[in-house]
Amino acid sequence: MISETESLQHVTELMQRKYFPGLLALGAKHSMLVDVELDRFAIVTVYPSREVRDGAIAQVSALRIEGAEEFGAEMMDAYGGELLASSED
Repeated sequence: MISETESLQHVTELMQRKYFPGLLALGAKHSMLVDVELDRFAIVTVYPSREVRDGAIAQVSALRIEGAEEFGAEMMDAYGGELLASSED
């Protein structure tokens, strides 16, 4: 986060109120906010298939831009790939 007025609590509330519902509406099965280290967090989103994710990528990019502005954060990187194993069924 790059703004001193932002907090992880603020980001958490925005994710729960606005961004998680948006990601689920785009076809995501599950999305999580992870506090990875001081002043950094990761958003992990699971889609049922690569096709669903690829179909939502333009809208997800728009959400990322909007979220970066709203969170007062700078996006460091984004990754995508196939889920190979999970503790869930």
